Amino acid sequence: GYGLFEINNLINKGKTYCLLGSSGVGKSTLLNKLLGQELMKTDDVSDKIDRGKHVTSHRELIILENGGILIDNPGLRQVGITSNVAGIESTFEEFILLSEKCKFKDCKHKDEIGCAILEAIKAGDLSTESYENFQKMEKERSFFESTVAQRKKKQRKMSKLIRKVVKQKKKDKY
Repeated sequence: GYGLFEINNLINKGKTYCLLGSSGVGKSTLLNKLLGQELMKTDDVSDKIDRGKHVTSHRELIILENGGILIDNPGLRQVGITSNVAGIESTFEEFILLSEKCKFKDCKHKDEIGCAILEAIKAGDLSTESYENFQKMEKERSFFESTVAQRKKKQRKMSKLIRKVVKQKKKDKY
């Protein structure tokens, strides 16, 4: 029960919250604890692998006693940003527009002199919390893009190897 009171106080009437995470981490168990009843099906932690088991197979919308709305989701393999940058650009439009005024085009908005974003934060025109969220999303987007680039590089190497093997087989055949 540790922390349930605090979590319950974070959930506001009329607001919708989604429980996201890997299979077996306790999303449905948490929901049951917040409800004070066993509404969602759960299972014990596996003795074999010392982890929760995948039980939830559908989304369920639950209205809590305080009027907050929780959506329990099946477990996810990965939660992250996609290659579509439009979401970041629309969510952090202020940051994108300000970044165009930075002294350097490759500004990382961390400690560079002439960074328009850092100057706006210092002047109180942007909140530190929004800035931290922007930095987190930029880091995740950058990671996703580098992962895509790495996958493409591996695919090119594999294609090259396959062509080489096929060519060698043809030579050996004749």
